[in-house]
Amino acid sequence: MTDRSDDETAAGGIDSDAMDDRLRRAPIGIIETTTDGRVVDVNDVAATLLETDPSAIRGTAIGECFPKSADGTLREAFGGPSPTPASFEEYYPLIDRWLAVDVHVDEGTLVYVRDRTPRKETEQTVDRIDQRLDRIQRINSLVATVLQQVIGTSDRSDIARTVCEQLGGTDLYRFAWVGDRSFSEERLRVLAAAGDAANLRERIGESLEDERTVPGQAAVTSGETQRHEAIAEDDTVPRGIRRAAFGHGLQSCLAVPLAYQGTVYGVVTVYTDREDGFSDQERVALETLGGVAGFAINAGQQEDLLVADTGTEVTVEVRGETVPFVGAAREADRALSLAGAIPRGDGAVVCYLTADGPLEGVDESLTDCEAVANVRRIRDETEPLLQATVSGDTPVTALAAWGATIEGGEYGIESARLVAEVPSDGDVRRLLEAVDAVVSETQLVAKRETTRAPEPTEGFRDTLDEQLTDRQRTVLRTAHLSDYFTSPRGSSSAEVAETLDIAGSTMLYHLRRAEQKLVEAFFDADSATEAGGSDAAIDDAEPSATDGT
Repeated sequence: MTDRSDDETAAGGIDSDAMDDRLRRAPIGIIETTTDGRVVDVNDVAATLLETDPSAIRGTAIGECFPKSADGTLREAFGGPSPTPASFEEYYPLIDRWLAVDVHVDEGTLVYVRDRTPRKETEQTVDRIDQRLDRIQRINSLVATVLQQVIGTSDRSDIARTVCEQLGGTDLYRFAWVGDRSFSEERLRVLAAAGDAANLRERIGESLEDERTVPGQAAVTSGETQRHEAIAEDDTVPRGIRRAAFGHGLQSCLAVPLAYQGTVYGVVTVYTDREDGFSDQERVALETLGGVAGFAINAGQQEDLLVADTGTEVTVEVRGETVPFVGAAREADRALSLAGAIPRGDGAVVCYLTADGPLEGVDESLTDCEAVANVRRIRDETEPLLQATVSGDTPVTALAAWGATIEGGEYGIESARLVAEVPSDGDVRRLLEAVDAVVSETQLVAKRETTRAPEPTEGFRDTLDEQLTDRQRTVLRTAHLSDYFTSPRGSSSAEVAETLDIAGSTMLYHLRRAEQKLVEAFFDADSATEAGGSDAAIDDAEPSATDGT
């Protein structure tokens, strides 16, 4: 290091050879200063790091020529009568770099500068990944907890309350609300909400009353998840909601439809105060929750239909070029009757068709229909019977997804009429909308309230139905409609299993369990009636069940 007077330094009389050659060639940045903090010299590495010219900072105070940082540690080191040794790492926004700075005080003062930006960026990336993984794990755990509670709940209000309480009251999400679609007016309604933004619920309710589009409406309309980031700047969101969200520091929201097999029952919308919104993994987890909640709502509707004393029977006429079985009826020049329809559990419906005459050509016509698969003749002679599995967007799948029981139907050469039963408090208009969404024209032909008479046979069937699992009921009814129990059989066990898309051993296991419960229920009921009479009523309940066994 070269000795130099403070007067010379202050006057800026610095020549290019002032710094020791070893320091000038060093691989790190070095700044030489006087004891009062004025720059004597700087090597090229330091000048490059600071994005300045060496001649521009010689003779200036290091506190003025060095970029400013948030903490100002360098200025503190040179703030006293003499420099104070220090070592630190800081971010300097003006040059967008992290620098490691060491102030070394001996006979003179040297400031060593090293670029730590690559290492810091790596550390920050690792931290972000760790935080994201931790968040995903917490979200998955939260969703799993909600799923466990939702599975045991069938009432729509209970489902909404469970979802909101678990999501809206955590540090992951500041607010959550569930909108219900099943009511008579053309807009959502708030079914439940939770979180620390009470006035946000009020603004959402007001917007729904005024029929303004809220985050979540598009999710219901499209059936797809919607993201709204930077809510405060999103003009598609009503002003009242934007202001309320901004007031609580909420920056983004995610709206997930509550749907099952193509039918949207409502929406859950969650709000967060995070700037980065929602990750793809987070979206997938919440969509899983939306699907399970939709399944639970659908299961509740079906349960209501099974246990209800009253119901609503509707007859719907549909028209459209893509309606399955209409084209087949036209080509065969005869009407087809729907003898039975069984939802398979994966969105598909297994249909059984009869006709007043042979089914020649009908199966060939259905084979070319994209929505129809597994076409098979069960019997050809007396009362011909055809089996076909329907999937995708069709009237029968829409009815089944809504939770309706399809009682029967007629397919003509131009249109089809379907008869279905829904719970008495079911939303018939929404049911018609679900069907209308998959065809070109839908018309309600008839609607009537039905009452289930408390007859002995009904009591027997209800008791047995409670004992059967969903799978056992599906296998038993499919086998029955497939003429599995007739002699000779119209379908083999392998064909029934193929219809249900399950293994043959699985089909036989569920069938035998169902047969066992059927026989046990029959003889238990028979024993009970011997004491009170009315054996004939019990015998009429399932006249051929034991023959199938």
